[in-house]
Amino acid sequence: MITTGNKIAFFRKKKGLTQHDLRNEVYKRIGKKFRQGTISSWENGKTAPDMDVLNVLASILEVNVDELYEKQNNSEASYVTSIKDILLYKKALNEIQSEFDSGSEPEAFMNLRELAEEILDNLNDVVNQHEKVITQLKAVREIMRL
Repeated sequence: MITTGNKIAFFRKKKGLTQHDLRNEVYKRIGKKFRQGTISSWENGKTAPDMDVLNVLASILEVNVDELYEKQNNSEASYVTSIKDILLYKKALNEIQSEFDSGSEPEAFMNLRELAEEILDNLNDVVNQHEKVITQLKAVREIMRL
């Protein structure tokens, strides 16, 4: 998953800057000193820069804030697995079991494979949504510290 931290690291490296260079450049522009591991902490997703610093980072890295900040696209549907979805999966599994029991193993295997891929895709969506929320909460926590 691409996070704000990953993006900071990507654009920093693209500009040929070290974490130390970036830290010094932020200090020059806003006069705020950061401890040695702050940039690393941002890039690893342990903490997040506040919005003022994010604006300065975007300026230094010559990108806009939207390119740095992990935000949910309005067109991207928020995915939530519901009990209804789980019941549909259970029903599909029962149908596949019936296919196996009736001797249609190849067809049952293909259906099981498709269903498993769909379930894994949906679980991946849930995990990504969870990680986005965690990243956003970290950013809010940093802003609240001001």
